[in-house]
Amino acid sequence: MGKKWRTQAERHAFYLGKSVDKAVREHNMIAEGDRILVGISGGKDSMSLLRLLACRQRCSPVHYEMVAVHVRGDARGSEIEVPESFIDWLKSEGVPFHVVDIILPEGEPLPMNCERCGHNRRRTLFEMAEKLGCNKVALGHNLEDFAHTALMNLFLHGRLETMAFRRDYFGGRFGVIRPLAYVRERDIIRFAKVCEFPVVQTGCPVAPISRRAAAKELMLSVGKEFRSACFNIVRAATKE
Repeated sequence: MGKKWRTQAERHAFYLGKSVDKAVREHNMIAEGDRILVGISGGKDSMSLLRLLACRQRCSPVHYEMVAVHVRGDARGSEIEVPESFIDWLKSEGVPFHVVDIILPEGEPLPMNCERCGHNRRRTLFEMAEKLGCNKVALGHNLEDFAHTALMNLFLHGRLETMAFRRDYFGGRFGVIRPLAYVRERDIIRFAKVCEFPVVQTGCPVAPISRRAAAKELMLSVGKEFRSACFNIVRAATKE
């Protein structure tokens, strides 16, 4: 007899959880006693990541703790309103959470480009990880994000390289992990819809004209003709 699901959200979480487990096992992302900071932007990917890691935590033989952190701010700086619906959702997930302003160097010109914004957001997450006693930082990059990064590196630097599935920083003080690495964006879209996540719509003026947005458009076009393009690009970019 097949497994019965109480909700469609539970069904989707089960199957997406298999891909998360595969990534975690193959890249040794989570170990006994880890305390994981989960970066929550308010987008579908990071909200899905928090939900799936929490589901996994309840049945995993490996014990780990989680804390969610939302970095308030984008290319315009930190004066960005956080929707109350998103805060209510964080409270309902049962995971301790913090909302902090993005840390900007003195004199940082605004608006920032994507590289500077990403750098400052990572710095903020690392500083919060140290403050909260976390040894891992989990980010919600999906399979397509890896492909987009590979294309940007190819066009900008002539190297077919992408993000690491897991990488240690500062002499091993922190490890950055990406448990959604094997999950397709279309599956996350479905999951976020059935879960009715109150996804925060970005108002960043740089996002629509960024290099990542251009890589995404290209990948969508290529994917119509070559269905395995995304997998193959990531496989080529991560081949040792």
